[in-house]
Amino acid sequence: MGIFERLGKSIALTTSIISFAVISAQAQRNCGTVEYQQLRSEESTIQFEDWLRQKTNEGTSTLQYGIKRKKAGVYTIPVVVHVVHNGEPLGVGGNISNAQIVAQMEVLNEDFRRTNSDADQTLPEFLPLAADIEIEFTLARRTPDDLPTNGIVRVQGTRTIWTLSNDSELKSLSYWPAEDYMNIWVANLGNDFLGWAQFPVSNLPGLEGSPENPLTDGIVMGYQYFGSIDRGNFDLEAPYNRGRTTTHEVGHFLGLRHIWGDGGCGIDDFVEDTPLDGNSTSGCPGSFPESCGSMDMFQNYMDYTNDACMNLFTEGQKLRMRTVLENSPRRASLLNSQALIPADTGNFEDLAVESILSPSPRSCNLSPVLKFQVANLGTEIVDTYNISFQVNNGEEISMQMENQAMQSGERRIVEIALDALDFGEQTLFVGVSDPNGST
Repeated sequence: MGIFERLGKSIALTTSIISFAVISAQAQRNCGTVEYQQLRSEESTIQFEDWLRQKTNEGTSTLQYGIKRKKAGVYTIPVVVHVVHNGEPLGVGGNISNAQIVAQMEVLNEDFRRTNSDADQTLPEFLPLAADIEIEFTLARRTPDDLPTNGIVRVQGTRTIWTLSNDSELKSLSYWPAEDYMNIWVANLGNDFLGWAQFPVSNLPGLEGSPENPLTDGIVMGYQYFGSIDRGNFDLEAPYNRGRTTTHEVGHFLGLRHIWGDGGCGIDDFVEDTPLDGNSTSGCPGSFPESCGSMDMFQNYMDYTNDACMNLFTEGQKLRMRTVLENSPRRASLLNSQALIPADTGNFEDLAVESILSPSPRSCNLSPVLKFQVANLGTEIVDTYNISFQVNNGEEISMQMENQAMQSGERRIVEIALDALDFGEQTLFVGVSDPNGST
């Protein structure tokens, strides 16, 4: 196959008659992290909490508000944002602009460093507990292929609306190794959830036998809740339009639970300085809600209040997140990632087929549409390239793609109608070559 041996992909598929079951998620306007964990059922909560308490007790540093702290200093986490759109122009609908992504990164850093402009709105009752988490987030500067990047990947999706049950399919469209990047997928989530996150992996001492899938590790966000109206005229839905949903989900990514512990007064969030809450708080309370014998910490980022009413993490939440970041394998590896080191620059063209999306390895469709994802792995804009595909070692069919204007790091889905297939096993190959006429 020549050049196609490196740049192409092939799959074996079987055409047959199959049946399937449908899993539906209950629609609700909230965070889907708890439902996500229940759907996967891969982590033992009790084991995780036992491990966390063990690691917390190993902390050696000054006591502040009665809480032991571990290492001092600011940690930086590399981030890649995968924008899964429906073919809209850049900056329209789900194909959100770079400026909207930058706005969200600014909110994250301000919230985690407690430099947010509304920090002075923290109530006196909560103020002594409010913490600078000393964690920052930066868009990646190096791809997994050691190429320059702005930390933003754009790919056309295979669905117009994504739900919790489509999580794996969504993430398979674009993924960077979770050991080196905090993956954030931004898509149209419909009306199910504002977003969800995967809790930290738990295969540490005391957590053996409860691994999680690295290929799904990260955060999913609805595009209407990613960014801030305080930083641009973005298409965001009130009252979740100031970037706090992402702050909330990153809290989950680093091991925080909801402030009410997802239960009643007898259920804790395993953070010592957050009061027991009877339930979540929504909206912006006009008075100070109380439950379980104390005022509810409704200004905490891990509650369900409106974005404008959230403004703090606590010292206990800081300890919990930093303990996870220092000890949980796929979180600790982020601190040693090379993703923030700029890649060597140089002008070159490099195009590849990253995955075949359709037909699936087992399909009932005898007249399928070939769908595959092409990635621009070079530094130059690619305007033209050639596609070749082949079924069952038959005739190799080639065609030229023109006027593509694919940016460096951009991913696109290409669709080609295939001739009718017979029942049985088939072999399909597709490859790309000659970006901008080069070799």
